[in-house]
Amino acid sequence: MSKKVLLARPHAFIVAEMRPFLERTGYLPIRLESLDDIDPGKLGSFSGAIISMAVVSSIPAKPGEVFAALRKRYPSLPVIFAGLTEFDSTLPSIQRIVHTLHPDAAILPFDASTEKHPRLGERDVFLFLNKEDIASNTAESILRRHFR
Repeated sequence: MSKKVLLARPHAFIVAEMRPFLERTGYLPIRLESLDDIDPGKLGSFSGAIISMAVVSSIPAKPGEVFAALRKRYPSLPVIFAGLTEFDSTLPSIQRIVHTLHPDAAILPFDASTEKHPRLGERDVFLFLNKEDIASNTAESILRRHFR
């Protein structure tokens, strides 16, 4: 049986490109249809959530609003931010989003140095995944360690 991953702010990249990657890694992607649906009683439990940093999403809320709603209902859920840009250019935006609730957060790229990070899967450790990262040799291992 697959573990569920919440696609908390779906974007075409996440749905089309990431879905096969998640399924191949043993996860069942569940697409969030509305912020009002973020409710453990309605959706159940998840191994993790992915929030798109793209400007456009099927959910009209900004990434920070989705993250805040997610944290309110799933306070310890591991989160990955995803996008089409590089880690260094997206890092400041992710910092603004997470540091309000997690001032000491670690935000890590999907690279070889992250694969052995001892805190993967913790509530204040966040990853950033882009399209190129999916093809890396370490991507599946990092995902499994973060979304236990």
